[in-house]
Amino acid sequence: VLLGIWQPPLDLVMLHSPLTDRNRRISSYGALCDLQDRGKIGAVGVCHFGVTPLQELVEAGLPPPSVIQLELSPFHQHLEIAEWAQTHNCVLSCSAWSRLSSTSGPTQGWDTLSQKVAAP
Repeated sequence: VLLGIWQPPLDLVMLHSPLTDRNRRISSYGALCDLQDRGKIGAVGVCHFGVTPLQELVEAGLPPPSVIQLELSPFHQHLEIAEWAQTHNCVLSCSAWSRLSSTSGPTQGWDTLSQKVAAP
């Protein structure tokens, strides 16, 4: 387990992707919640989950995640997820990567963004 250096509890464990079926999402998230209940991890979070998979967790009787990590930018605001997170007392975390400045990044919206940033 982590080359023998892991000493519980871990502060946060994130379920990286919702790209599986509903039962596996709920089972995996439930296993992390069980580890949290047993004091092995401090908080449970998810990455890249939309409203539907988030709601599935709550409807299954599981607590909402402590943290929801997303690609957040002016071009990817995920307003529905942000509202869901606020309603369920979840913290939103921004992913550490983005295509904002590359040639394959977004090309629409820069004028509007620069005007808003430059406005007094």
